[in-house]
Formats: sequence, C-alpha cells, structure tokens
Amino acid sequence: MAQQVADQGASPPAESVGGRPRRSIGSALPLALGGMLGAGLFVGAAPAALAAGPLLLLAVPLVLVLVACCALASAHQSASYRGPGAGYACVRARLGVLPARFAAATALAGQVAALGAVARVIAEHAMPAAPPIVASAVTLLVVLAATAGLRIRGVAAWVWLLLTLAVVALVIAVCFAIEPPPSPPVGAVQADGAIGITGAAGVLFFGFLGFERLTAPAEERDRHRGAIVKWGVIVSLIITGTLVSLLAWALLHQLGPARLALSGQPLLDALDAAAGGRLRQLIGTAVGLALFPVLLGILESLRSTALAVQRDQDLPAVLGRESRAGTPYLLDLCAGIAAAVVALLVQPVTAMAFAACCLLVHHALANAAARVLLADDQVWRMRSACLGMGLAVILAMSMPVHAMLGTLVVVIAGPLLAALVSRRWS
Repeated sequence: MAQQVADQGASPPAESVGGRPRRSIGSALPLALGGMLGAGLFVGAAPAALAAGPLLLLAVPLVLVLVACCALASAHQSASYRGPGAGYACVRARLGVLPARFAAATALAGQVAALGAVARVIAEHAMPAAPPIVASAVTLLVVLAATAGLRIRGVAAWVWLLLTLAVVALVIAVCFAIEPPPSPPVGAVQADGAIGITGAAGVLFFGFLGFERLTAPAEERDRHRGAIVKWGVIVSLIITGTLVSLLAWALLHQLGPARLALSGQPLLDALDAAAGGRLRQLIGTAVGLALFPVLLGILESLRSTALAVQRDQDLPAVLGRESRAGTPYLLDLCAGIAAAVVALLVQPVTAMAFAACCLLVHHALANAAARVLLADDQVWRMRSACLGMGLAVILAMSMPVHAMLGTLVVVIAGPLLAALVSRRWS
C-alpha cells in the first residue's frame, strides 16, 4: 500500500523497450537530485568556510570534477555488474576480497553517519527544542516508512525538489537584498592555501552524494538508458554546483567567512543577519520537510551496498530477510538504530565530515576498480577513473583529523568483522 501511495503521480511510460519502460530525463533527475540536494547544501558551507575561509568558492569546481569522475565510473560499473552494490561488486571482482571489504566498510559506515547527520539537521531546523531526541525519532520513522515500501518517485519527487529550490532561492534573495552591517571580527579564519581548498572540497563532497541512485540503481525498474543517465548526471551536477556556489556566495556576503565558519545553522543565521528573522520558522520547517526524501535516498544506497555484501556472506544472512513489502526489514532496522545513535550523540557537522571521508575512501577504491574495468576501453575513460581515484585520496587526506581517524578505525575494523562473519580471511 505504501508503495502504491508513494508512486502516485508518476507518469506512465509511453512505450516499452526490451521489456523495460522507456524513460525520460524528467524521471532521471529526481533520482540524482533527490539525494544530492540535502544537508550538504544547507549546512556544508559552514565547515567548508572553516577550512578555506574566503577561498571557499574555489572548492566547488574541484569537487565537481571529482563527482563527474565518480559518476562516470559508477555508470560503467553498473553496466557490467547489475543489481545491488555495483561499485562494491566491481571492487571485489577486479581488486580482490580485502579491497572490497575496505570499500564495503567505508560505504556502510559513511551512509550510516550520513543518515544520522541529515536527521540531526532536520531536527535542528524544524524542531529545535530537543534536536538529538527528535533526530533519533525521525531516523526510526523514516526507516519504518522505507521498510513498509515507501518510495518517492514521479510528481512527488518533483514537488520535494521544488521545495528545496524555493528555500535556497528565498535565502539567496534575502542575503543579497540587504547589505550586511559592519561588525567587529568574531574570529580569524585563515585559509591554509591549497590544503584549505581541498579540505573544503572534501566537506562539500557530502553535498554531491546521491548520484549513484541514477548511475547504479539497485533495482531494474529505476534503470535508465545510457544517454538518459549521461544527461541526467550532467544536468544534476550543473544544478547542484550552481546552487552550492550561489548559496555559499550569498552566505559569505551576508555573514562573512568568520561568522559563516562558526555557524551551526548558516541559512537561519544569515536570515537573522539580514533582518529576515520573521522567516526563520518558515525556512526551518521547509528545510526539515525538504530533507525527508534525502533520508530515504541514503537508506536506499545503504541497502544496496549491504545486500551486495550480504550476498557475498560478509554480513549475516539473516539481514537479508524480507518483509511483505519486499524490503530487508532487519537490515533497515539495524541501520536505523545505528543512525539514531549517531544522531543522538554526534553533531551534524562532525558526522558529515566523517561520512564524507569514509565515502571518499570508498570512491577512491571504486575508481581504482573502474580503471581496471576500463583498461581495454577508450583511454580518456580510463584516465578519468585514475583522476577520480587521485582526487578522492587527496580530498580524504585533507579532511579534519577526527574524520580521518574515524575512517581509519572503519578501514581496520570492517574487514576484521567481515572475516569473522564469513569465516574467510581472503
């Protein structure tokens, strides 16, 4: 029943090709943008400003190049390894069991942290009275909805995307409509040259995640033709890059790099600074609503990777048990509980940095596997995978120390736990 409700409003396919419905870019864009326009867009500018200061905008082209390389690699991997966890499956087939366990551990840990971070952002904007408790409740509520079969597609997905665009447009307009008053400095933000820019790009990478829902769908009903995937990714990156740049520019204009770097809620703080405090509750509620589909998208990606790992017996078989809606309810519940703990105990910026670092390591491995996969293909495609691998490593090494240490723990502990579950070390 939830599945039917969520898919209402989806346009019926005009025709079928090879037994699969022919789709248009209008159905492809919400898949990618529904995951990309999330907490990184609304909160990511603050930690990025802390890293790069006034040079924040220089990080956007860098992260766009990386995401384009990752999306291209992901699309090729999905064409060769269909089904859940195409990137992980390619790493296992091309690089071996141990690198695959590294990739799986970092992907799952990063996605759990991302769930917790987005839930905490929802709570802090929409229901700030008790954000940790509310964030945990929101996480479990979304997990239960997803387990019941809820999928936001078609017209419903476009409505949520338009809500996000409206929020961003309103904040940008308010920030530029009123000149910021001169104020004494609240702290010095020193941009540490290239390291600051790469560090900011690493944090902003969190705001571009979600493209794999289009490039490597877990289910055939979400798969699009190659040309649609190509243009869907291009348009999604242009839209996301433009929104991130304009919003970061507006926040820098209204708050300045120092105040922006110290802000926990940059959109709301910018409204207050621009004498738009009366819009605070409206924008906060709208941000909370706009982020609900992002939680579902993150859970879809987590489920895809986890099912592929469980298929290879590196996770307990019981996690693959399905509900009446056809969803792995035990897997969803475990992920939801872990994410609720993150939302309860960890600040969203900290969780975002850790998630971004983990997923940068994952995509470095995925690009390395894609480079082997494309060894006999066109040279530029193979080189784009090499570029993606190198950029992902550089950005991961530029992340905050706590994020790198947390990722190191995951890289060590993940394969050990997988070996204990499967009783195979290689």
